[in-house]
Amino acid sequence: MKNLLLIDGFAMMFRSYYAVRFAPQHEGKNINAVYGCATTIMQALEQFTPEKVLVAFDSPEKTFRHELDPNYKAQRTAAPDEFIAQIDLVKELIEAFNIPLFINPGFEADDIIGTLATQAKDYKSYILSGDLDFLQLVNDRITLARFNGKSPELFDAAATEAKLGIPPSQVIDYKALCGDSSDNYKGLPGMGPIGATKLLKDFYSLEGIYQNLEQLPLKQKEKFEAHREEVFHCQHLATIKQDVPLDFTPKTIPEYQFEPDSLEYFFRKVGFNRLLQRMQNLNHNSEQETKKEQNIDSEKTNDDQQLNLF
Repeated sequence: MKNLLLIDGFAMMFRSYYAVRFAPQHEGKNINAVYGCATTIMQALEQFTPEKVLVAFDSPEKTFRHELDPNYKAQRTAAPDEFIAQIDLVKELIEAFNIPLFINPGFEADDIIGTLATQAKDYKSYILSGDLDFLQLVNDRITLARFNGKSPELFDAAATEAKLGIPPSQVIDYKALCGDSSDNYKGLPGMGPIGATKLLKDFYSLEGIYQNLEQLPLKQKEKFEAHREEVFHCQHLATIKQDVPLDFTPKTIPEYQFEPDSLEYFFRKVGFNRLLQRMQNLNHNSEQETKKEQNIDSEKTNDDQQLNLF
């Protein structure tokens, strides 16, 4: 099974902006997020050797979640001007890597990635992000590669359960119960991770809890009854969509071809000279992978020709 790499664009940018502590300059402006994205993409290409790659960015417009809840992410402060000034250059970097970039108005990058990863049944999908919301998608074909220093931390189903105490299938209801301060929804008042995990182990799902309210202590039962609408509202907000209308599918994403000339031009333009050698190593590995695939195809052709003799 070949690999599909799906990159959460703004998550990569924010992580790079705050993680790269030296300040490379281009035209008198800090471009540390651009540098961090360059090293992150190279590392991911080296590690996962994907057949296909795509970067998804959040839409600048309000999404359907804002329509559901005007307070969704309302507490977040605006990104620093220095960060915003690097967005166009990051997109230029992604283009230099020859990686398609996609934005869908009304949806977050999570929803684009969730839709593609779910559709890609013939691929092993790696979601490169720092967002643990993606754990709800994890299965035997989908792995979260979470930013973690030099090498991403991989979350399959077992790692998800070790991290949260629940399997991926319960992550949405876990978030609905506990809330998510970063997205500004509160869940059930007073509910924490330990209590949510215990309830989900006992009753399997949010619906299962509500079907068994009589088994809960009186005060907890009353709290669930009083906040039923809010809890299911949080469940809706927490759910990554897997049916975003797209004008392409994983099958129609072009196979990834590394373009060293365009990337070298970009690196020299912005002064990333220390990355040129690493780029050459990446190009060498890409050429070796291509030769390997050509040899496999050649062997298959020879085998087919021999079979045709009979």
